[in-house]
Amino acid sequence: MVIHPHAPFNFAQTLRFILSPPALLNGRQFAPLLDYFVDGEYRRVLDSGGDLILYGVRGRGTAEKPELHVRILAGPNDRNSQRAAAVEVGRQFAAALDLRPFYAMGEADPVLRRLIAHFHGMRVPQAPQVFEILISAIIEQQVNLSFAHKVKKALIDAYGRGVELEGRRYNAFPEPATLAVTTPRELLRLQVSGPKALYIIAISHLLVDGALDLENLRQLEPAPAHEKLLELKGVGPWTAQYVGMRALSHLDCLPAADVGLQKVIQHFYGLRKRPSPERVQKMARAWQGWRSYATFYLWLTYWENAEWKSRVREEIRVLRRSILAKVES
Repeated sequence: MVIHPHAPFNFAQTLRFILSPPALLNGRQFAPLLDYFVDGEYRRVLDSGGDLILYGVRGRGTAEKPELHVRILAGPNDRNSQRAAAVEVGRQFAAALDLRPFYAMGEADPVLRRLIAHFHGMRVPQAPQVFEILISAIIEQQVNLSFAHKVKKALIDAYGRGVELEGRRYNAFPEPATLAVTTPRELLRLQVSGPKALYIIAISHLLVDGALDLENLRQLEPAPAHEKLLELKGVGPWTAQYVGMRALSHLDCLPAADVGLQKVIQHFYGLRKRPSPERVQKMARAWQGWRSYATFYLWLTYWENAEWKSRVREEIRVLRRSILAKVES
């Protein structure tokens, strides 16, 4: 099966975000959670009507003529499974999205212009299920990447199903029905805090009982979808914005209170101090319509080393002076 994403498309840059968090300062890498890269192939488990399918994706072609080659590695391999995997890969990698309007908008911003050149073709990867991203985001609230990764791995190992292939296990995210019957005490053993455990169990119960349909949020406009997320206990603005970006394909989310976003804006825009959420919102007015992508391109700089960041900051400073000189002349 071959998918032809809308150009420009960069498979490698998109994978950098979903394969693992950036390496720690001590060089330690994170073990895979749900996304795997084996023998040059990206692999993921998909739940298709209760059947687990392990699919693989290879990126071929060029940024301007990209191709994604998809195959079933384990599980049912009939026409329905193949179609399900192809549809999922197309959505996961935002294959139908045209990034050119975002890039045209970014030309006026010295920082985005430089980041667009570096991350050219990078997509915001979409999760297979809204539930997965929502629970992951709750776990990530107010903790560092390393600890959040540890807790998510413990949760997936304890409650997730998986697929075995050639002596390797590929995990799937726990199902709502499984987490609904856990107890706060059980989740506390995995270092999920008490309040977060209650939120996770309550949301899982709502899904099992049919009182909540997270997948239906994908059919709503961004504003009402955002409001429905905020109605859930444990979901604040940051979590709702993150779910919008990573699971609902919303293009204009802005987690202005995110400390990581504030720090990277401070660095690349040469601010004397970390900007407040209000200042981030004001600066981001120029990105309206594409604030999710502006945020992700800024976030992805955490995957780069300090030398690259310093060099790019200096290049941006020179570029900003050049633009200002042209305006004044």
